[in-house]
Order: sequence, then C-alpha cells, then structure tokens
Amino acid sequence: MAGIQASHMQRIHDGTRALLPWLDRLPPGWIGFSLRTWCALVLGLATAFWLQLDNPLLVGVTVMILAQPLRGQALSKAFYRLLGTLVGMGVSIVLVAVWNQQRGPFLGGVALWLAACAFVGSLERDFRSYAALLSGYTVALVAVNCIDTPQNVFNIAVSRASAITLGVFAVAVVNILSGSPAAWRGLADGLKQLTRPISETARAALQHGQDRGAQADIRLGARVLALTTPLSYARTELERGGLRANGARLAMACMLAVLDCARGLGRHAGHDGIAPVVEDAIARTARQTDLRTDQVGFTLHMLDMIRATQPGHIPNRDEAFAIERAACMLAARTRLHAGQDMLAEGKPHPEFSQTINIAVQPNYMLAFTGALRVLVGFSFAAGVCVMTGLPGATVALAQTALTLTLAATNVDTARFGMGAVIGMPCSVLAAAVLNFFVLLHGADMPFLALTLLPQTFIACLLLMRPSTAAIGFNYGVFFFAILGLDNHQSYNPTEFLNRNIFYLLAALLAFIILVLLFPPSARRQRFWMGASIVRALERQMAGRGAADGPTRLTRAYDRLAQMQFWTDRLPATASHARQMESFATFAELEGALARARLYALQAQKNPLLRPAAELALRALVLRAPWTVTAPLQQALDAVPAPAAQLPPQTQVAAINLLAGLNAVLRGWQAAAPRLRHYGIIRTRKAG
Repeated sequence: MAGIQASHMQRIHDGTRALLPWLDRLPPGWIGFSLRTWCALVLGLATAFWLQLDNPLLVGVTVMILAQPLRGQALSKAFYRLLGTLVGMGVSIVLVAVWNQQRGPFLGGVALWLAACAFVGSLERDFRSYAALLSGYTVALVAVNCIDTPQNVFNIAVSRASAITLGVFAVAVVNILSGSPAAWRGLADGLKQLTRPISETARAALQHGQDRGAQADIRLGARVLALTTPLSYARTELERGGLRANGARLAMACMLAVLDCARGLGRHAGHDGIAPVVEDAIARTARQTDLRTDQVGFTLHMLDMIRATQPGHIPNRDEAFAIERAACMLAARTRLHAGQDMLAEGKPHPEFSQTINIAVQPNYMLAFTGALRVLVGFSFAAGVCVMTGLPGATVALAQTALTLTLAATNVDTARFGMGAVIGMPCSVLAAAVLNFFVLLHGADMPFLALTLLPQTFIACLLLMRPSTAAIGFNYGVFFFAILGLDNHQSYNPTEFLNRNIFYLLAALLAFIILVLLFPPSARRQRFWMGASIVRALERQMAGRGAADGPTRLTRAYDRLAQMQFWTDRLPATASHARQMESFATFAELEGALARARLYALQAQKNPLLRPAAELALRALVLRAPWTVTAPLQQALDAVPAPAAQLPPQTQVAAINLLAGLNAVLRGWQAAAPRLRHYGIIRTRKAG
C-alpha cells in the first residue's frame, strides 16, 4: 500500500512539474513566507479598523516593510523600526517647532538630517543601518507633510507611531505563533557548511604545504564574515542569546585564524631550512584530532615529538615559523569546535569566556557619496516641487526623500531606481484594479483579506528574488498608500489620480537622481579599500597599529573581502588578480608586524629573552630609508636558541619570537617590491 501511495504521489508531482515547470524556479519557503505576511496584514488591518485608527494604511505599509522570511529577521527589524520611528518623530517635532514659518531653512534642515542619517546608515550594517535610514525618512514623511500645517505635526506623529506600533505587533505575533523558520538554524548550518572547506584548506597547508592563492582565501573569508548578518538576527530568537552569539563569533574568528595560518604555511612552504623531522611532527600532531589544548600546549607537544625522534634537535628560525603557525592553527581549530558547542548548547565554556568582537572596516567614501547624493537629490526635488506650486507636491517630495534615503546603502543605485520606476506604476495599476473593480463588490474585512491574498503573494515572491527585490519593495510597500486604504474607502477616480500622480512623479525623480547623481564606481570603491589596507600597514610599520587579536584579524579580512567584492564587479583580468595578490601581501605583512610585536611584548617579561625582545621591538618599527632586513636579522640572531635545557615557557616564547620576526622578514621581502611599485615607499638612490 505504501508503495502504491508513493507511486501515486510521484505521478502527481511529475504531472505538476510538466504543467507548471516554473514552480521549480521559485525560491524555497515562498508559500510559508507569503502566508505569514498575509496573516500579519489581516491581523494588523482588522485591528486598525476595529480601533478606528486615523491611518490604517500605515499598518499595511509597516507589515510589508517588516516582511522577512525568517523569524529573527522580522523581530529584529521590528525592534529597529520602532527605535528609528521614535527618533524620527522627535526630530520632526523639533524641526517644525524651530522653523515653522521659514520654508527655506526648514527644508535645508530636513536635507541635512537626511544626509546625516544616510551617512550613518551606510556605515552600519544589517537592521541597525535600517534604523538610521528610517529615522531620516520619517522626518520627510511627517515634517515635510506638515510644512503648510505645522500645528498638526504632533497629532500626525502620534497617529503614525500608533499605526507603526500596531504593525510591529502584528508581525511579531504571527512570526512567534506560526513557527516561522529560525535564523539561528541558518547560522548554525552556515558554520557547519564552512567547516569542511576551512578544514580542507588547513589540511592542505599542514600536510602538503599548498597555497590556493589570495583570492580563494579571501572569498572563503568573505563567506565567514557574511554570517554576521544571520548572527545579528539570531539573538532575538534564542534563550541566552548573548552567550550563544559569542560562541558563534568565536567560531567565526577562529575560522579566519585558520585561514590566516594556512595562508602563511602554504605561502612559505618549500624552504630548505625545515627538517623532515619537524614536518613529520607537525603532520602527526595535526592528525590527532582528539588533542584539545592551547597554542602553548600544541607547541610543546610538537617539540616533544621532534626530540623523541631526534634528541637534541634545536629548531631554527624557519622551523620555528612552521611550528608557531601550525600550533596557532590547531589551537584555533580547538576554539572553533568550542564556539560551535556554545552556539548549539548555550552553555558557557570556562576557557573561552572572553567576549569576541567581529570588527568591520567602515567605507567612509561610500557613506559620504551616498549622503551627498541624498543631500543634492532632495534639494533638487524640493526645488522642482516648489516651482510647481501644487498643493500635493509635498507628497512627491516626501516619497522622493524616502526612496533616496533607502537607496543610500545600496551598492547598485541604478537598479534600486529602476525598481522604483517599475514597481511604483505596477502598484498604481494593481491598486486601481482593486479599488474600482473588486472592492466595489464587498466592504467587509473577510472580503478585503481575500482580495489582498494574490497581491501579497506577488509582492513576497518579488522580494525573495534578489534580481527583483527592489521592484517587490516598491510594489508591495507603497501599495496601501497608493490605494489610500481608509476607514471609509474613497472610490473617486479624480482623487485617486490626483494622489498617485505625485507618487509616480516621485518614482521618476528618484530614478533620475539615482541613475545620474554620483552612481557608485567599483574602481573608486576598490581604490578606497586598497588605501585603507595601506593605511593600516603604515600604522603598523610606525608602531601605532592595532594589537593582534580577533578584532584586528576580522577587520583585516573585511577590508580584503570588500576590495574583492568591488574587484568582482569589474571585468576579470590578470591585472586585477595581481593587484589582489599584492594587497593581500600588504595585509599579510600588517598581520605579521602585529603578531611579532605581541610576541616581543610577551618575551619581554622573560629575563632571558628581554634583551632580544627589546631589540626586536626597535627593529619592528619600519621607517625610511627602509633598511629593514639588517635590523631584523640582528634581532633574529639575538634570540636565544630554544634548546631543551630551557624551561618550557621560555622555549615557547623563543619559538614565537623567532617565528614572528621571521614572518615579518619574509613578509617584507614579498611586499617591498610591490610597495615600491605603487609608490608607497621610496628608496633614495645613492649620489
């Protein structure tokens, strides 16, 4: 019987695929996402009509803005929407109170506030960025619409806040009760999926000395850093969310540490100075997956294995480098598993209780360009609206400000503008059909709910596809404002046309501004990220760089990931690949300097190593005329040999100091020609 049922279901499935082949191309989870959004719309609108709110359409707008496939996404965005709305309401009241009779200074103040919010929003990420943008365009929606009636600003602000709060409540209730997909599972699955390529990279470096190239490692590091987005959502879902989030951050930082160590081992493999007994000890230690200890423990374990095979062997500088990188990698592997356990079980780990910070590199150039675009674009739109002199022009101005502000964080402003110019007319057409051909046949809430079902499904499908997300946003979010949904619905075609002509004008203005005014340039953004890598290296060479640790490492990888992102938007050429290799070399030298300085400070606490550590600290300050090799060689020669007669802690400190100085020397030899090629350092010619 079971076989007959399975065969019957398979025939139904095959028949469905034959009749509707496009179903396989729909994004996974689209039915559940669309139904949850529709339920939140029905709940929010029914409550708004029951409470007789002044602007029930804002409830629908809020629900569509908060529509997210995952529970954590929806709850996190809801929280930041409330926060941004409250800030925007307060600023609106202040601006209207200060310049209620002065239109020029008032619009100037709004423009500056929008630009400031766009700047902050471009520097932040995830829904913190959305909160900054929301606090900006809320001023446009509230204060600008009160430019002729400033006495109504407080009532409008309270009415808007009430509707938004109700929309947030509806989304939260539906997502909690419906069992929507959890963001933390995606985070855990993402970490698990990345564990395999990270492990393969580590194994290739430890056992075979392979280097996959800078771009492959950078892309893998970018995938690790991309998990910060689901991490920010997951905290709203989990019990003991702070502890679990710290475990996820620990795992992510350790993945980047493994990549960094593998890059060093693979890049400098093949040196004749490494004895086979050392390579064998490193490989055998790496295969002992049940051995869980810290970097010191792994270093001592490898030294014991070396001396068990060849008593009296004293590691040289190349062998010290290999031992230190391998021990650091294996210790990171141990912490990686501990972080994954903390995320899954929510139990504190006594050895890894320190808070881990995942740092990012702010793109000030992109933020400034976006803020300038909003400032100039809003001023241009304000001039157009003032020159028209139409009473409803403030609607177009507010809508243009909203679109420009939301586009400030978009790397493809032309696509976002195209989404506005396509999505808005489609929304007007759908609203006209619903208002004049459907709603005339029914006025109760169940009928309205059924009529909103197909529109909601279309909007959600568009939102879930990256190529049509901008169209779906403009189509779904502004549908209720275009429809003019109210407690007493108007079916007057003239009123409908007068209202929506300004929405169409706003879409056209936004498209023109976003396409023509300061479009993001991949070359300029790549140059800016490259300059940030060089500035970080210059600070390290001057002895003023960031201390070695997860914060420095994650920020360094974020710089490289952003540079790789913009490079991928350019034509693929051998020149671009060589440039990425060069800047990866600069980042490697910056990391080697930070690591060597940390090891020198640690060795300074040991009386036997103190003279060599002080000499190393002086040698690690690189300056013109760039005679770097000789001081580093002197510092390396001054480090006592890590002989077996020394105390274990002294041996480890000597190994680390030798490894750190050797890494700087190797990094300098690789980076110096490139630094001279780009004019970052200049060597004076004799005579």
